[in-house]
Amino acid sequence: MDNKNDISNGLAFGVGATLLWGSYPLWYKPLAQLNSLHLLSWRIVFAEVCLLALIIITKRLGSLGATLKSVRFINVLTVAGVLGVWWLLYIYGIMTGRVLEVAFGYFLSPIMSMVVSRLVFKEKLSGNQAFAFALALGGVTLMAFQLLSLQSFPWIAIVIGFCYSFYGLFKKKVPGDPLVVQSLEIALLLPFALIFLVLARLNGEGHFFMQSGSIDLLLLATGLITVLPLWWYSRAAKLLPMMTLGFLQFIPPTCNFLLATLVYHETVSPLKFAAFFLIWTALAVFTWDSVQKQKKAAALEAAA
Repeated sequence: MDNKNDISNGLAFGVGATLLWGSYPLWYKPLAQLNSLHLLSWRIVFAEVCLLALIIITKRLGSLGATLKSVRFINVLTVAGVLGVWWLLYIYGIMTGRVLEVAFGYFLSPIMSMVVSRLVFKEKLSGNQAFAFALALGGVTLMAFQLLSLQSFPWIAIVIGFCYSFYGLFKKKVPGDPLVVQSLEIALLLPFALIFLVLARLNGEGHFFMQSGSIDLLLLATGLITVLPLWWYSRAAKLLPMMTLGFLQFIPPTCNFLLATLVYHETVSPLKFAAFFLIWTALAVFTWDSVQKQKKAAALEAAA
């Protein structure tokens, strides 16, 4: 297959994955009668079912055995814990009408990654990165003090941003096939989800299947929409340059922002808009700085 077809296929997989990630509010909002823990638990159950089915269909059982032998349990457990908190807060934000704040968290994630790199790896920020961080900090401050009130402190956005960043950091310590590794991560969350659902059922709480076909299908779909974009994005990652993948990561929060304002009619006050503007500017500076560094590195490599 030539390079042109590789890029076309990669873009198709990458755009499909990120658009599906960005559409999550459309799938979760109709399930508002369930609380966040119920929805999270069902998502974990059906995601693991779909992952195992996909591993079997794609003949990855051999890779599963090899991965189990090579990974460290503590690393997988750490990633699973971060993933559980991340998913829970995302669902909670969607279900409580805070889609804008969820989008804000994902826009913040590249900036949070800089903070994580600075704190964990002691990496120094370049001038442009420091400027981007200052802009992002200004955006968070505006969100925090909207209308001069601490009631709107964007804690969901900040925690989601850090979870996303730490998830990427810890994932580097768990090498292997993305689908197989994800199945191991969710397998560690599965017992907690099953225990919660059993206890809820004994107390007469949560969703009872075969009572509403539409809700049954949506709950089943939460597993599929968790697995499909991961699979598609892993295929895109093999076909596209990292720079293109980086730009694709802006699609989900942009979709969330548009859904929040155009579909769910969340209020965008002048301070909120100013906060998003500062974050978008910070991302532009951060992306431009990354592009320049990659160009310089490529030029040095070519000269060598």
